[in-house]
Amino acid sequence: MIVIAVATLAFSGFEFLRTFRFVLYAEAAQAVVVSSSRERGQYLMFKGYPERVTFSDSSGNEHTAAIYYGQPGLHRLGKTVKVLYKEYDPVGTARYGDASQLWLLPGAFLFVGAMGLYSAFVVRNRGY
Repeated sequence: MIVIAVATLAFSGFEFLRTFRFVLYAEAAQAVVVSSSRERGQYLMFKGYPERVTFSDSSGNEHTAAIYYGQPGLHRLGKTVKVLYKEYDPVGTARYGDASQLWLLPGAFLFVGAMGLYSAFVVRNRGY
């Protein structure tokens, strides 16, 4: 149990650092939702439901990117949303700038790993 908990915490730490680095160096832009998974019902395994957004980068170039979200039809068509992207690849790196979207995965693994570690120590100290 301790090995699994430590591995989960290590993965969580890796994801926290990766997300922090992305947020630290990413450019922000306002995007408009141009198509939603609500209308197509598409789902890609391990990615979620696609939504297409259009935004302009810091140079004024317009891009259309598919951003995958875990819930279908979260944003309605025409809604303005915040996106973060890397300047070298705006379309390939675009992500919603919503804190829950960015930090949910690392936070979930941190919680599971911490609970696993806590449970392992409680069981070990009780002598079961």
